[in-house]
Amino acid sequence: MEGSTSGLMLVLASTVLVMLIGFGIAFYFQRRTKTAEDWAMGGRSLPSYVIVFTQFATLVGGGVLVGHVSIGFSYGMAPLTYGICGAAGCFIMAIIAAWLRENEFTTIPDIFEKVYGKNRFLMLVGALMAMVVPFGWIASQATAFAKLYTSITGIDSRILVVGMIVVSVLLTLPSGFKAVAWTDFVFGVLMLALCVLTGVQALDMAGGWGNIVANHPAPETLSLPGGLMSAGFATTALWFIAATPGMMTNQMTLQRVCAANSAKNARRTLIVGGILIAGIELWVVVVGNACRVLNPGLAPEDASGWFLTQIPTWVLALFSGFIATTILSTTDSALQSVSVNLTQDIYKQFINPNAEDKKLLSVSRICTVFVAVAAVALAIVFPRVLDLIVASYAYSASGLLVPIYCGYAFRNKNFLTPASGVAGVVGGVIGCGLAQAFEASLPAVFGIQLPYAIYGILASFLCLIVVALATRKSK
Repeated sequence: MEGSTSGLMLVLASTVLVMLIGFGIAFYFQRRTKTAEDWAMGGRSLPSYVIVFTQFATLVGGGVLVGHVSIGFSYGMAPLTYGICGAAGCFIMAIIAAWLRENEFTTIPDIFEKVYGKNRFLMLVGALMAMVVPFGWIASQATAFAKLYTSITGIDSRILVVGMIVVSVLLTLPSGFKAVAWTDFVFGVLMLALCVLTGVQALDMAGGWGNIVANHPAPETLSLPGGLMSAGFATTALWFIAATPGMMTNQMTLQRVCAANSAKNARRTLIVGGILIAGIELWVVVVGNACRVLNPGLAPEDASGWFLTQIPTWVLALFSGFIATTILSTTDSALQSVSVNLTQDIYKQFINPNAEDKKLLSVSRICTVFVAVAAVALAIVFPRVLDLIVASYAYSASGLLVPIYCGYAFRNKNFLTPASGVAGVVGGVIGCGLAQAFEASLPAVFGIQLPYAIYGILASFLCLIVVALATRKSK
């Protein structure tokens, strides 16, 4: 942008325009949001094309813009592997999508109650675990926005963190899920168009893909299929163990499945959404490796920010809108998801079971503000984007994967009990934590150091099965 005042004004104008679009949608749907159910699930009547793009826009956020581009900068083709891991989670979740939609679940604790029976402690730990990934995403999205916009504007990153989350709160408060979903639809379409534009620009700057390969410091990382494993087996295994189950247990994904207008469409949207999620990594590979060729001395997480300083002003103005759409669409979704947990699974279950619908709607909005304040603090204290996302996925997968999917598999077998559900969640989290704490001393399996998340998942499975056998219902 070359520091020009006119360029900065274009960037700000593009960003403000995107935010105004979001505000317009939010306030349009405010009139149609009359109940807590409307705020939480948008009436469960959204068409498939809206669900596809809200899945896409929610799951593709600042982690892609900053964290994944840094993977491409460091490891060539490796982001495609990360995308495939995420898409695999969507495809597997599609197997149970019809069941999820038919039961009209709102949160993960609803699944536990259906499968294991009513148990207050299980509902509590389920709600806490369901919030892990969305809450981590809120903080990571704000951090990613700050990293990118600091490069463009020179504004202090802490101010940008606060500003991004404040805007996300204002988008979420008026009408909850329906506004979030339709905003995501508009933003998702814009994201795809701007990915094409900026990807072409990156290729042009680097002299084309052939020139990138010819001048890359590590051209072997750009080969196929070998380049898919260029981050190393241990890192790739961690992505698979964390990202795939993490996607399968992500409450934001579940909400969108259950908000579809039919069970058939719920399954279809996961498949199409998974393809889009994997496809966006092609853009990551192009931008990350173009930056590697043009400025190999960069720190990997600075690659996206540096790229922004090199592109023409008019492209930068459009790209700034791309940043805003990408990060806002994920942040407001995560905010809304966590506030639903706090309202439905904590406040209604434990504090005020007889709360009227109007009261629940007010509490949902209050919880949104509370979550935003906590996320600002986390984003400032823990600014590393990718680490935060991977860690949140690992613990979420460890605590939720087995209880949800074994729960589905054994739902009609007279085998599961509330105690087994609690054991699966708590055992998985403890197992994951212990494995992470002693990761350096864990034995290798066939010469391979397994990621700590797999120990959590195995611990969850063993705890669930043992306790289910000990407490199962008599026939």
